[in-house]
Amino acid sequence: MRVAAFTILAIALFAPGCGGPAEAPSKGTQAGQPPVLAVTVARVETAPIQNTLTLLGTTVAPQHVILRAPAAGRIVRLNLKVGDRVHKGEVVAYLINREIEAAEQGLAVAQKLDPKDAPALARSVKRYSKSRGIQVVSPENGVVATQPLAAGQTVSFMEPIVDLIDPRSIYIEANVPEEDVAMITPGMRVSITSPLKPGVRMAGRVAALLPSLNPASATSPIRIDFAGSTRIVQAGAPVEANVVTESVPDAVVIPPAALFQGAGQRPYVFVAGADGRAHRTPVTVGIQTPRLIQVTSGLRPGESVITSGGYALSDGLRIAVAQEPE
Repeated sequence: MRVAAFTILAIALFAPGCGGPAEAPSKGTQAGQPPVLAVTVARVETAPIQNTLTLLGTTVAPQHVILRAPAAGRIVRLNLKVGDRVHKGEVVAYLINREIEAAEQGLAVAQKLDPKDAPALARSVKRYSKSRGIQVVSPENGVVATQPLAAGQTVSFMEPIVDLIDPRSIYIEANVPEEDVAMITPGMRVSITSPLKPGVRMAGRVAALLPSLNPASATSPIRIDFAGSTRIVQAGAPVEANVVTESVPDAVVIPPAALFQGAGQRPYVFVAGADGRAHRTPVTVGIQTPRLIQVTSGLRPGESVITSGGYALSDGLRIAVAQEPE
C-alpha cells in the first residue's frame, strides 16, 4: 500500500512539467502572423546636384615684363622684393652711368692736381650728370617674380634688373587622365583651391584643351582661366581644380543609403507604402555624389524610401517606420 501511494504522489508532482501548456510565442512569430521590420525612411526631394572631376595643376605666367639696364653702370635706390606690386610708370631704381662715375673720379683727381681749373671741370660734369642717375621705369603693372638685383651692383647695358609677372596673364595648367578627357569641354565652371590661399575658393573656367598628350602619365593638359577678382599671382603655385562636368539645378534626389545596386541588376529602392509594406521599385540613376544620388526615373518627390534594413528587405514585407522623415 505504501508503494502504491508513493507512485501516485510522484505522478502528481511531475505531471505538470510533462504535460503542462507551452510558453506563448513572441510578438510577430505567432502562427499565421507575418513578421514586421522596423525601418527608417527618407523623403524623396528635389535639390541641385553636380558632378565634379578633381584635377591637380600649377599656375603658369606666359607674360613677363623684364626691366633692363638702360646703360652700363651701378644700380642705386632699388628696394623691391619678390611679391611686390609695381605700377605702370613707377620708377623702381636709378642707374649711375659708368661714364658719369668715371668723370666724377677724374674730377676728384683734377681738384688735387689743378685746383685752379677744377671748378670749370666740376660745372661741366654737373651739366652732364643727373643728381639721381638714369631712371628705370616700369612700362606695365606687374608683380616681382624673382629676387631683383641688389642696390650697388654694377650691370652691363640691357642686363635684366627686375622680372615682373603680369598677374592678368596667369592661368592654370591641369592634367586630365586620358579616360576623362571626353568629359571636359571649354566653358565648364571650375572651383579652385590652393595652399597659397588656405580656406579660399576661387572661380575659374576651362579655357581650352591643349593639343598634347603625355604618354608617360597617360594625361592630357587643359588650360583653366581665373573667372573672378580673387586669383593667384604667383607662377608655379600648386592648385586643386574641381571641374563641374554635370549640373542639374532641380534633380530628384535620394540618400545613398536608400539605393541597392546588385551586380548585373537594375538599381532599385524600397518605397515605404501607405499600406505599411515595402515595395521594391526599379529606378534609373544619374549623378552620384557621397551625399546625394539623382534619380531620373522611378520615383516622385514626396515619396518615402527606406534607408535601413539592408538585404533583410523584400518586396511586400510588412514594415513599421521607426523614424519619420523631416
